[in-house]
Amino acid sequence: MKVKPVILILSFLIASSLFSQTTIPLDTVLKRSMSAAEKYNGLVENYTADVYMRTYVETLKKNFLYKYTHLVPRFVLHDPKSDEAVIETLSTLKFNYPNIYLQDIKNVTGTLTSKKDIDMIPFYMLNINVYGETTNTESFFMPVRFSTAKYYTYNLEQTQFENNKTYYTVEFNPIYDNQKLLRGHFVIESGTWRIVHFSAEGVESFADFSFEITMGDTWITNYLPVHFVIYHTANYLGNVVASRHLASVKYNDVVLRVNEKKEKMLNISDFFRVRLDSVPVNNDSAFWAQNRTIPLQAKEMEVIKDFEKIEWQRSAEKRVNDSLQNGKKVQQFAQRMVMDSRYKVKSTMIGYSGLLNPLMLGYSSVDGITYRQKLSFNFDLKKSRTFKINAFASYMSRRKEFLADLTSTWNYEPFYHGNISLSAGIGNPVYSPLFINYLQEDLRDNSIKFEDISANYFKDYYVKLFNDYELFNGFVSTVGVEYHIRQPKINNQRLLSAITEETIPLDNILVTKKAFAPYLRLSWTPEQYYRYEGRQKIYVRSRFPTFKLELSKSYRDIFGSTSQYGRVEFDMSQNISFGLMNSFRYHIGAGRFVNQRTEYFADFSFFAKNNSPENWQDGIGGTFNLLDRHLYNASDSYVQAHFMLETPFLIIRNIPFVSDYINRERLYVSQLYTPYIGSYTELGYGVGNNFFKTANAAIFCSFHKTEFWEIGVKASFEL
Repeated sequence: MKVKPVILILSFLIASSLFSQTTIPLDTVLKRSMSAAEKYNGLVENYTADVYMRTYVETLKKNFLYKYTHLVPRFVLHDPKSDEAVIETLSTLKFNYPNIYLQDIKNVTGTLTSKKDIDMIPFYMLNINVYGETTNTESFFMPVRFSTAKYYTYNLEQTQFENNKTYYTVEFNPIYDNQKLLRGHFVIESGTWRIVHFSAEGVESFADFSFEITMGDTWITNYLPVHFVIYHTANYLGNVVASRHLASVKYNDVVLRVNEKKEKMLNISDFFRVRLDSVPVNNDSAFWAQNRTIPLQAKEMEVIKDFEKIEWQRSAEKRVNDSLQNGKKVQQFAQRMVMDSRYKVKSTMIGYSGLLNPLMLGYSSVDGITYRQKLSFNFDLKKSRTFKINAFASYMSRRKEFLADLTSTWNYEPFYHGNISLSAGIGNPVYSPLFINYLQEDLRDNSIKFEDISANYFKDYYVKLFNDYELFNGFVSTVGVEYHIRQPKINNQRLLSAITEETIPLDNILVTKKAFAPYLRLSWTPEQYYRYEGRQKIYVRSRFPTFKLELSKSYRDIFGSTSQYGRVEFDMSQNISFGLMNSFRYHIGAGRFVNQRTEYFADFSFFAKNNSPENWQDGIGGTFNLLDRHLYNASDSYVQAHFMLETPFLIIRNIPFVSDYINRERLYVSQLYTPYIGSYTELGYGVGNNFFKTANAAIFCSFHKTEFWEIGVKASFEL
């Protein structure tokens, strides 16, 4: 009687074993693992962990250009004095759901210990969530989600049976070559359908990288990474520098999430920050022998011993070579001349763009070469308040125009975007609309250019004082006043009283004009998501448009004002994302001058051309790239619309080499109507990448009414 139950149990175990070793189709593996990934993605509420990370750098190939590598900021981690380097760090990592990472560097040792070198270590890779749609920095898209599966192809590479469990190794490849897509494989455990191991490789501009992630084997770390191996190889101008980063993570406190329905939160303070105010160098060998969780390899020991020997010899000599010191100072001076520099003095941050910085150059076929300079001072005050001073100047070669602005801003209430700003500068050169009246028939019927006009007739000097404040989430009011002095190109002209719209000789039009105009601007974005950095509120995104309304009225005889008119402008813009890599953006606006009792200047806020073109990393800008800027002052009203489609897979995907360096393409359509020029249309195509902070190039063509007008290009990049 007792044999029968035993036989039944044995039969059940044998059947379970046979069932567990039964393979299933790839589609089923993917469906189950991706369904599990959606659950595991938000499994952890928070944790703290100790992280040990070691970096080994080796220069494999170099030429005479190698010694200049350090002049490019945040480019390649390397040791200019040696072909090899080792860096070890100990840090604490804190995580809070959904995506808040704070990593404190506690101890540093090795052959490279400066802050700029530590900043080059890819700590952000430790925050990769293999179950997420994207990485925390959105550098690339992960393959184990339904939403990203359309960008990859999959192959069941291997099936293994171990400890009564089945493990599936799935290979994935991108459908197109693109910087945001990876190739590699992941190992899935049957039953739980969790990822056991994940490895991938990809490309960056001038570099290849790969990484391996091993998940934990205890009940609390089964869904968390515990080991990382990261490889990075930079290949540039005949130089090759390779680095390997090993990391282990020991979790101290892990809290799982309780799945309960919560009220919709617009506060999404997601960010990743490495805190390294000063480099905590610790060269105590006994300390590292005790806390080093990954043993040193023989080659790494050799590099450290050679470094210690050289350092001992240097300290023993204690000789100062004046010529070398002077050469170093010259080198530092030259470096600061050609790149952006930042200096911190107590609580003040000073930034300067660099006198010969190539990143301060821009180009367009309409404006020519644009040269810019920036200088900033940021004073930190109590309770996250700040006081900023920003100076800006630029010169446009083709138009021979100089612009400048000096703005000081007191951020007195960071929780509610409370800012008081005072600006002064040289603005856009403009025409008087009374002068435009002499040309309006020619503008309507013959041309939209001012080829017969020698120069801009009025230079604009302005002062603006305004206050921003958030009345409620997503709704910001701006109350301010602006004062303009517009001087004609012809000098020694007496200041006339207000000019009416009666017929006036041309010579009497070209006299100095002044305008005193208070204004009110209201900006509203429904359901505005935001995050906090300290107490500073930062807007992130919304699924609704942003609406803006601006009302302004110029008063006569206040501070010598000669103008009396009103201005109304409305603007609506939105960024609509569909899929992880595609977006559609639009910008629609209209404006009009009303109650024109005296002369006015059509200096619209939402329509005015920025005379100093910079990069358009938002992809739209809301301006026309080929339209002569003089025509912005040729009408008392306008209606404009801009549309932009951004996608990574359009044309470049079919060009293998180019697609490695381009990760987004754009189509532009812009339309304008004014009473003077009628219909004006621009069409464009652009590309961009992520090697620099933003790098963009585009080609545009324009149409006046139904007639093709011209073709132009625009390019800019910035770190």
